[in-house]
Amino acid sequence: MKIFTDHKLALIAGFVLAAVFIGIGASNGNMPGVHELARWGHFLAGITWIGLLYYLNFCQVPSMGGLSAETKGELFKENSVVRRVLWWFRWGAMLTLIFGIMLYMDLQNTGAAGWDIRIGGLFGIIMWFNVWFIIWPAQKKVLGIVEATAEEKAALGKRALIASRTNTILSIPMLLLMASSAHFRLFTG
Repeated sequence: MKIFTDHKLALIAGFVLAAVFIGIGASNGNMPGVHELARWGHFLAGITWIGLLYYLNFCQVPSMGGLSAETKGELFKENSVVRRVLWWFRWGAMLTLIFGIMLYMDLQNTGAAGWDIRIGGLFGIIMWFNVWFIIWPAQKKVLGIVEATAEEKAALGKRALIASRTNTILSIPMLLLMASSAHFRLFTG
C-alpha cells in the first residue's frame, strides 16, 4: 500500500484519521472549537519542532563534527536530509508560534493565562526568533544556498550552534512550564 511508502500520504492519512475522530466527537455533541484545534495544532507543531531540535543537537550535529568538507557538501545538497530537517524545523517553529499566540490570546480573554504560560511562551518566542533570525540565515550560507566564504561559514556555523544550544537549554524549562499550565501550577495568578 502506497500509504506506507509515501511520507506525504502517511501525513495526509494521519490528518484524515484525526478528522474522523473529530467527526465522531461532533456527532456526540463534542465539536472542538477554535481553542481546542489551536491547542492540538500547537501540540503537534511543537512536537515536530522540539523533536527536530533534539535530533539536530543530540544526533546530527555531533555526528558531523569529524566529516570532511567534501562529505558535508554531499549532505547539504538540495533535497538532502539536512535540508529537509531544517525545513520541517523552521516551519514547526513558525506553526508552534502561530498556534501559541492564538491560544494565549484566548487564555488572556478568559483570564486563564498564568505566569507559567507567560514565561514558557516568552521562552518559545526567544527560541522561534533564534530559529528564524539566527539559525536559518546562518544555515543558508553554511549549506551553500547563499554564497559565503569558508571563514564566514565557520563563524556562522558557530553562531547557529550557540543559538541552537540556547534553544535546547530553554526548551527544557519551557516544556515544564507548558505542562504546568495545563496539569499543575508552578505559579499562581
